[in-house]
Amino acid sequence: MLSQSYLRELKAFHRALGDVTRLRAVQILATEGELNVSELVRRLRISQPLMSWHLRRLTRAGIVRTERVGREVHCTFDRERFADLQDRSYRTLMNPL
Repeated sequence: MLSQSYLRELKAFHRALGDVTRLRAVQILATEGELNVSELVRRLRISQPLMSWHLRRLTRAGIVRTERVGREVHCTFDRERFADLQDRSYRTLMNPL
């Protein structure tokens, strides 16, 4: 049987990817590497508070890592964590209950 925490993790992962803006942010970070929040705001053409809200969802899901450097926040795509959550999602769907 799957634990509640395991299912909550997978739910957060899929919910984080369930928004076009977050998908675009992940795609940019995955293909271009580390960017600061200001650059993501400029590229996605959204407000800084809205970008922060989306990043919070992505970091809680473990897809994006953030690090404060002075007054800037740098964001990176966590490839290993993303691959792990993707693999766990596939195994969960393919295993009969």
